[in-house]
Amino acid sequence: MRSLALVVVAFVIAVIAAGCALHVGTPGTPIASANYPNCKAAPDGVPATFRHDRNRVLSRLGTPKHRGVDLIAVEGDENQTLGGKLAYTAVDKDLEDEIVEVFACSGSGWRSLGTTRTNDDGRFALTLHGDSRLAVGMTDLYARVPGDGSGVRFLGYVATKDAAVIVTDVDGTITTSEQAIYKTVVLGRDIGHQRHAPQALAASGKTVVYITARGDQYTEVTRDWLRVHGFPPGPLRLASSAVTMPGASTVAFKTTTLRQLPVRIAAGVGNRASDIKAYRNAGLTPDRIFINLPEFTDELRTELAAGKATAFDDYRDLHAVLPKM
Repeated sequence: MRSLALVVVAFVIAVIAAGCALHVGTPGTPIASANYPNCKAAPDGVPATFRHDRNRVLSRLGTPKHRGVDLIAVEGDENQTLGGKLAYTAVDKDLEDEIVEVFACSGSGWRSLGTTRTNDDGRFALTLHGDSRLAVGMTDLYARVPGDGSGVRFLGYVATKDAAVIVTDVDGTITTSEQAIYKTVVLGRDIGHQRHAPQALAASGKTVVYITARGDQYTEVTRDWLRVHGFPPGPLRLASSAVTMPGASTVAFKTTTLRQLPVRIAAGVGNRASDIKAYRNAGLTPDRIFINLPEFTDELRTELAAGKATAFDDYRDLHAVLPKM
């Protein structure tokens, strides 16, 4: 098992090293605030120096690999905790014990929500209370490193108390195939989406939450792909570990992620047996679990024959179903 783990780690490093070819968005690309002209550019901040010389050196060794963890909250929550990870270079080196300032977009432009520090893993958290909390709806957020001015956009979603969301897997469910991501990671190529999938999800009239076992180093790759292919904006959930193995580990990650969502899940969309298990673990009934065929028909035969999920092979079939969920 150790040798397998080393192979996996080596592969991940090689994949990340190919990141120079990735088609990723810029930190200034709006997510949910396209109608706010004052937020199209990244926010200005007070210039500062890095707290540690090692971080100043790190920032010059390679491009930023920052990512935010999208907020999913419900109106009336006493606290809202924003977070993310700051890193640099192709090997995703953590920016440790460094200041980060977080901003939120409003009609008048960016407003600072405060500052915090990263931990030993480069991760940060900032908890909002009272009037500093985000309003109901989707809000563009921005995490900025004062030391060099680099930063990244992410999303805050605050649901109404009676809201419900559509959850979808990514790879093979809305992309053209399960392994298509490697064309982007290794070759820097765009990958296709399932025909009519963006329209079907948008027609649901509900916020879409995108859950994938991809490591969160691919947050910006995933977010940019969704935007370019016309999918409705919505919060992302990716694994914090670089690699989540297929099977039990993926089921565990998705089950935990689904159970932690503070908003009701109207329906779940996937393409594998692991998706069915995770959605069932989260309490979804078979009529609310939709499985895209035909890529894994053989794998899914037993579960579908047992009536554990609803199969489909054309997203136009979901176009009329999802709004009723």
